[in-house]
Amino acid sequence: MSWLWEAISSGFNEPTRDWHLQAVRIMFGLACLAKFVHGATGGGWQRFRNDDISSYLFARRYGARFLAWMRLAYRPALVVRIIAAAMLAAGVYPHLFAALAVLGLLFEMLFIPRSLTFFMACMGTALACAGNLGRPFHLDDSTSTANTWAQAIVMILVLDLYINTSWLKIRSPQFRSGQVISQWLTSARQIQGRLPVWNYHYPQWLISLMANGDGNPTPIARVAAWGTIALEFLIPIGLLAESTRPVAIAAGIGMHVAFAGLLPRHLAAYSLCSTGAYFAFLNG
Repeated sequence: MSWLWEAISSGFNEPTRDWHLQAVRIMFGLACLAKFVHGATGGGWQRFRNDDISSYLFARRYGARFLAWMRLAYRPALVVRIIAAAMLAAGVYPHLFAALAVLGLLFEMLFIPRSLTFFMACMGTALACAGNLGRPFHLDDSTSTANTWAQAIVMILVLDLYINTSWLKIRSPQFRSGQVISQWLTSARQIQGRLPVWNYHYPQWLISLMANGDGNPTPIARVAAWGTIALEFLIPIGLLAESTRPVAIAAGIGMHVAFAGLLPRHLAAYSLCSTGAYFAFLNG
């Protein structure tokens, strides 16, 4: 914890281990790769091809002329951002491809605006402005101030993400009661056979634990909801203190595994990005 505050007060000039942020770069690149591949599959490749709901919403928001431009640029942009994510994870011209990955995320927000996508774009911007992001397929085990600014910004982004998401959940009566979890599991069970691609598969015993037959929450669902709130609030505190950091990292990985289990195709990228950012908290 003292390292972060000292870095902030001294203008982020404290020397850090370069491989920490380079590990964040690898995980971020893999997260973007998972997200971009997901965006190009499961019907994503066909978006804007016809007069579908995506075309209608996009034209209503930006106008028919911009929709025509989007239809021309959409598929090439999908290919470019997948390549950029793969090159970033491999460490090939990482600053260039980090910037291209950020552009790919912002491009997605034109038609699917999500706060988690914006979080990833902020993290990618920090990486694009970093100093030493490593060489292809290699981590530099050196100590310098080249990455201190970017490393501290990544830490602040993760702290802000967890604290804000826990605050939003605790303000929601539907989430606190477990209703969000139970209704999600119930509805997903009913529609999963009608989806064009695999998104999730929940065993019946899990649904029985979390929801009644009408989708109302069970006591276990309420415990899971409050447990999620508690973890999202306590994990960032634990990450700041060196003595509790291993426990916080283990708890965070377990929590994100559970998140990815609820919606693997959508939340796998977010989980990779968030847990990969834990490397930024290492100071040894």
